[in-house]
Amino acid sequence: MSPSLGLQQTLKQQLTLSPQLIQTFEILAMSSLELQQKIKAEIEQNPAIEIPTERSVSIERISEHESRKSPDDELSDTTSYDPDRYRSDVRLSSHYDQESADRNQQFLEGALAKSETLQESLMRQLGCLRLSEQQRELGMLIISNLDHNGFHKNPPETLVKADARKMLLAMLPIVQSLDPPGVGATDFRESLVLQAKADNLAPEDLEHLSSIVYDHLELLRLNKTKEVAKTMGIAEEDVQTLYRYLKTLNPFPGLQYDSIETHYVIPDLIVRKIDGRLQLRLNTENIPTISIDPEFTSLATDPRDKAYKETTAYINNAVKSATQLMTQINMRSETMKKIGLELLKFQHEFFLQGPRYLRPLTYRQIAEDLSLHETTISRAVQGKYIDTDWGIIPIKELFSSALQATTPGEEDVSKRAVMDMVREIIDEHTGDKPLSDQKIADMLENKGIKIARRTVSKYRKALHIDSSYERTT
Repeated sequence: MSPSLGLQQTLKQQLTLSPQLIQTFEILAMSSLELQQKIKAEIEQNPAIEIPTERSVSIERISEHESRKSPDDELSDTTSYDPDRYRSDVRLSSHYDQESADRNQQFLEGALAKSETLQESLMRQLGCLRLSEQQRELGMLIISNLDHNGFHKNPPETLVKADARKMLLAMLPIVQSLDPPGVGATDFRESLVLQAKADNLAPEDLEHLSSIVYDHLELLRLNKTKEVAKTMGIAEEDVQTLYRYLKTLNPFPGLQYDSIETHYVIPDLIVRKIDGRLQLRLNTENIPTISIDPEFTSLATDPRDKAYKETTAYINNAVKSATQLMTQINMRSETMKKIGLELLKFQHEFFLQGPRYLRPLTYRQIAEDLSLHETTISRAVQGKYIDTDWGIIPIKELFSSALQATTPGEEDVSKRAVMDMVREIIDEHTGDKPLSDQKIADMLENKGIKIARRTVSKYRKALHIDSSYERTT
């Protein structure tokens, strides 16, 4: 059959995400602080956005409002969801004034400033070294592969092709010599040894320290210095001296630059038990209400102006972008309200009585009730917190997998509830011998919860509780 040219029509379905939809997903996934930073950046770039004047509220008006308000005015576990009921009534400023500019400036200055990251610090130091272009590129590649602890995410030799590995491995000690000491390591053990090298520890002491780090840390944590000294063949006093020095080092050197480890938690949802009823509130105190600046939109009013078309186009684009941002922020708020009400329904007993009564719950269950995709629910709750009578907790912790009940007819128990039981069993045990993981598993099975020993061990470690052997010593 001879080849020939021709046209052929095919029909296929393809989903294309618009930039606006992508930005909507991004804002939905933002925490309150991230959204605050987003608004700050938009105010700096878009002159159409302003923070409007807040309405003055007198004591008389508050009293009048309270007297008219019925118990059903709150978002509670007995009210149905109506998005129009809770939309805030914000008066837009009618003219541009100095007060408006001051409010914008106050918000921009009040937003949390981002500090230098570990990668930025290392890149800056690398730029001060006399290196070839290829060396610099390899150094930047190594630095970009470091996690927030300062350790390699992937083995360095896998970052480049075979012919460049020798030069990359030659760059590794240069990166490891940067500040803070100990970065560019595989794990915390190698990091500790690198820090000891940077302190110019004597070769024999460095060898003994490496042996302690890689082979004897657990025994020293249990204060078994005599046993370690005997195994290493050195004096117990030397082991104690090296261990004291080891405690002065930082096993995770990159954390001092990590803003994720030290961050402010602002809950997006607040649930309180008031007079025996649960009330839900969306926390918007840290997110400023934004509006379109009418003074900006009235700048282009004379069609005879030579720059009228360009000015009008610029104003229209700025207003369109501001309107989209306002719509996306409102959609985020409405979605969080809906999710909060669903959590109030599914986890009613948890909010009333505590973690022991947390029910198994999946994203799919919430998504089906709200006619949303479960990935939307996942995005919405990621990195967000809820303030309850039992403390501020990540919203995603209210979604918990189920453990099967052994008693027929009994409801399955959530993972979080079982972890709470494990902690209670260990805390309330009064015997001379600590309970083993197997014994705890047996006790839980007697309570109607089927669980394996290794699962108990995993939950115990997640609760930062030592093993029975370590609790004995």
